[in-house]
Amino acid sequence: MSLILNIIWLFLGGLVLAFEWIIAGIFCIIFIITIPFSRGCFEMAASCIMPFGKEVVLKSELGEKPRPVSAFFWIILFGIWLAISHLVSGILLCCTIIGVPLGIQNFKLMKIALNPYKYALVERKFIEKK
Repeated sequence: MSLILNIIWLFLGGLVLAFEWIIAGIFCIIFIITIPFSRGCFEMAASCIMPFGKEVVLKSELGEKPRPVSAFFWIILFGIWLAISHLVSGILLCCTIIGVPLGIQNFKLMKIALNPYKYALVERKFIEKK
């Protein structure tokens, strides 16, 4: 089922969103001081191509420490704009019956777009069930 949803995702906005992440990564490299953000942008672009079968988890659950200064600069420079694009795409997709699961996935990715230093996209098989 994840494969089918990923294929539909690509045609209904996934490629555009991945392209936005790539553009954000390029801008991060151009602005030199934001080069550390570029790696996350390119990883997120790859995750944006096939997001189904993955879950959004807190990075603190994965053992990573919070980085509030980096998160602040990310939100101001890039995060808010990428989150808005995921929000708009999610709302538009939820207007159709076929697009509802895709819209919900956009809302999940919106959390990561807004603050990738707090959330991560992890494959379901790596998540420990409690």
